[in-house]
Amino acid sequence: NFDMEGIIEASMIRDKEKVDKAKQEQQIVKWKQEIYRNVIQESKDLYDKYLSVNSPNSIVSEKAYSSTRITSSDESIIVAKGSAGAEKINYQFAVSQMAEPAKFTIKLNSSEPIVQQFPPNASGASSLTIGDVNIPISEQDTTSTIVSKINSLCADNDIKASYSEMTGELIISRKQTGSSSDINLRVIGNDNLAQQIANDNGITFINDAGGNKVANVYGKNLEADVTDEHGRVTHISKEQNSFNIDNIDYNVNSKGTAKLTSVTDTEEAVKNMQAFVDDYNKLMDKVYGLVTTKKPKDYPPLTDAQKEDMTTEEIEKWEKKAKEGILRNDDELRGFVEDIQSAFFGDGKNIIALRKLGINESENYNKKGQISFNADTFSKALI
Repeated sequence: NFDMEGIIEASMIRDKEKVDKAKQEQQIVKWKQEIYRNVIQESKDLYDKYLSVNSPNSIVSEKAYSSTRITSSDESIIVAKGSAGAEKINYQFAVSQMAEPAKFTIKLNSSEPIVQQFPPNASGASSLTIGDVNIPISEQDTTSTIVSKINSLCADNDIKASYSEMTGELIISRKQTGSSSDINLRVIGNDNLAQQIANDNGITFINDAGGNKVANVYGKNLEADVTDEHGRVTHISKEQNSFNIDNIDYNVNSKGTAKLTSVTDTEEAVKNMQAFVDDYNKLMDKVYGLVTTKKPKDYPPLTDAQKEDMTTEEIEKWEKKAKEGILRNDDELRGFVEDIQSAFFGDGKNIIALRKLGINESENYNKKGQISFNADTFSKALI
């Protein structure tokens, strides 16, 4: 009656149960480690995004709260945008002259042969010299081919040409604006053409050593009188219509008078702080949930044998339930929450200062470690 086989089988079952239990305990340790790693990574992501000075979403950088918006009384005349470090302004701009490139026009009728409008000179050729580039005129030329010739031959000289059907003018200009922009124009052997260009553009030709008509055409600077809030007037002269002064970018669009006024722009700062509070509270809610969630009964990690009789979906649902509460009252995570609270609020002085900014500890007992944020109080504190 000695049941050796039964004894061996019972012993094997006990050994298997010990192995399964050891594996289950090991699995719980692995799950805990995974959760720790996730919390650490999410904490690092939060720090890198909001607490690093170089992050565009930083809440510890001075420029995060120093943004100003500049309003214009007439944006068709002038607009401005301040960058980091810009002081507030209250200016009136009276723009008397826009920056313009050096340019001149030649009246041309597109319906008539170009060669008749550029009569041949004494040598039988017709030409126009811009700078040191000679533009030959032939009987086959039209207004469009003249434009193409100038743009091609003068490409390296920062000169462009266009033709307006509306005004019947060939327009030749520098791309660069300002008084340093100039065009040297030479008309060879054609006094009538030189006189026409002089009359149309208000310029004067002189004779060079070879008897040719020569003129220099210059661009114009932006000219404006700027009056500050104390009535002091400063004249500015700029070679371009867009310029930067004292970390403020100005763009002048037309002549006239307009007022520029700085207003503290709190919208982006409020949005960024609200985003930080939301992400911070989300992390604290997760951690507090880990240490307070009760572990459900009868949901140990599955054994290999149990998994063989279950579908993938069933295994995932079981393990999700089995992970609940495994870090209940965990000392490490509780210490983490307390350390974060201490670092954020510190002593009583910190709490008072933060309250003035609309930031406070959450009064909800179920939201331990979280913070409340009053956007209106925060916005007013920045102004």
